[in-house]
Amino acid sequence: MTLYPANVISLVGPSGSGKTDLICRLVACLKAWGRTVAVLKHSHKTRLAEADSARAYREAGAQAAAAVGPNILQISRFQEKEPNLPEVLADLASKADVVIVEGYKQSPLPKIAFAAPGQDQIRLNASRVVAWLSPEPANSSLPVFLPEDTEAIGAFILNFLGISSPEAGPKTS
Repeated sequence: MTLYPANVISLVGPSGSGKTDLICRLVACLKAWGRTVAVLKHSHKTRLAEADSARAYREAGAQAAAAVGPNILQISRFQEKEPNLPEVLADLASKADVVIVEGYKQSPLPKIAFAAPGQDQIRLNASRVVAWLSPEPANSSLPVFLPEDTEAIGAFILNFLGISSPEAGPKTS
């Protein structure tokens, strides 16, 4: 079994469920609590790779391309297959207190999952689910949060990952 860094949690759900919006709110919340946050999005699209110049570099045989601008550095490595998830997460985890992953539903990462609307009882439909997000009350042996309850979800994440809660004050280095 592959080991993943201890400060990683995934947020999963169907397209359009609000994952990206919630992650943005969680990043702001955790940052306000003095935590650093990295985010990994599992996607079939890439911005830099779709740029005309990046496509030209890749077609010319470049192994990597970077875009630099005010307040941003984006590096894309071009390879034949998807990057190794544990290596990517280890790199991100070394740079942040918390890593939130959007996607990787089938991975062994711990997950907070959006429940399907209208379910009376939440059924486990993804491995390693540790909490649910539901706009409606739902029966589950796991915690269930309203998707809008950012602070409660953020506190749960910190507690689940074994990171001091916001009540304990900002993290000291």
